[in-house]
Amino acid sequence: MPQLAVLTGDIVKSSSLPEGGLAQIFDGLNAAATALAGWQDEAPRLTRSRGDSWQAVCAAPFALRAALAFRAGVRMSGKGHDTRIGIGTGHGTVKGADLAAADGAAFVASGRALDEMSRTARLAIDTGPAAMQTALPLADHISSRWTVRQAQIALASLAVPAPTQDALAERFDVTRQTIHSLQEAAGIRALVEVCEMLEHG
Repeated sequence: MPQLAVLTGDIVKSSSLPEGGLAQIFDGLNAAATALAGWQDEAPRLTRSRGDSWQAVCAAPFALRAALAFRAGVRMSGKGHDTRIGIGTGHGTVKGADLAAADGAAFVASGRALDEMSRTARLAIDTGPAAMQTALPLADHISSRWTVRQAQIALASLAVPAPTQDALAERFDVTRQTIHSLQEAAGIRALVEVCEMLEHG
């Protein structure tokens, strides 16, 4: 079985969302899945379950980058929107078009990470490299402060290969300085550097 990273998530305070809020959040998650499909071979196969829960897969080295992308997708969907994400890495088998029949150690570990997550955390991993376990609380803290606009820039900035600030400025119809300011305020460049370090061992 191939090595995968499995992300299992649920929406924070979903019962308090206004009408249409959950649909907006899943639109954001789908946008993140579409983005991921462009920079890795393993299709994310975002699958919704139990109303406010979701699951996705990616290539194991991209675990942190994918978690940040999905969190960005949720946070850019509306002010105060957030998701908890449990990450599991290891063997896994994906069957069919969605993840309903998927199985393997990575799926078990991802669910366990979500179930055992502390009340205040939003990103957690069950088992994984020491570097990942060290980086995750910092990545959680930084991304917890993203505004809607910063989350939009974050999702675009997480692409592989990394887009230039000029390309982002053209895409969002703003100045290069605005992109620079948004990336710095959101800690995006530092997070991308950590992702790259993890992905290249």
